[in-house]
Amino acid sequence: MHIMGSCTAIKTLFGICDLFVIFLLIDGWIGSIKRLVQVTNLNPPEVIIMQNQKGFSLIELIVVMAIMGIAAGIAVPVYNNMKPQIRLNGAARQVMGDLMWARMRAISENNNYVIAFGEVNKILTNDTYYIYDDNDNDFSSVGIEADELVKEVVISDKYKDMGYGYAPGIKKTNNSSLLTGDAVTFNSGGASKPIWFNFKPNGSPNITGTIYLIPDEDEASGRKDRSRALSVNQTGRIKSWRYNMASNLWE
Repeated sequence: MHIMGSCTAIKTLFGICDLFVIFLLIDGWIGSIKRLVQVTNLNPPEVIIMQNQKGFSLIELIVVMAIMGIAAGIAVPVYNNMKPQIRLNGAARQVMGDLMWARMRAISENNNYVIAFGEVNKILTNDTYYIYDDNDNDFSSVGIEADELVKEVVISDKYKDMGYGYAPGIKKTNNSSLLTGDAVTFNSGGASKPIWFNFKPNGSPNITGTIYLIPDEDEASGRKDRSRALSVNQTGRIKSWRYNMASNLWE
């Protein structure tokens, strides 16, 4: 598919080159006629000055256009293939940045900050998370309070076709066993609550867990090499992971 796309791009650009060459030829003929008329009225020194002027030859222009066409034909398919990885890396940075922000707010405000990955009943929303300023520290008993919501992020709004998920047969980030169940592994309890965890005023989480991210197309096809993950340990440290296909391990 990429080869066909490259050929099409090259053919299109060479077609443009043909039109450009024809235009140059016509323009050159007209210019030659004009200069011929002007030269007949010039004094000898002026003729010499015109003869010494330099420019690009037609062959040089054709070569440059051909190189540009070949480069475009190669670059476009490569970029299209890289776009999912670029968007996934952006999504991972977004989530990591928001987790770090929530942790710092919990420390500075001396109260819990909750990150929820859905709204109710442990149902994981595929690409959305919510951050709550739990200023009365009662989320574990009361649950969601709308007036405490400070941020809602839909990952796919900014990073198209990115969300929570993993390819079948992939391991957990500790590389101990195969990953099963939800792609967000925090389980703070409460059957009527969403999947959630919170950062406490000392910066530590109430529970450890991992968030797995993947392009939608890779989850469907089983492709693993573009998988990303973010884990939160007992001290609140947030670590970013990439899956290494060569070793079949998270690094």
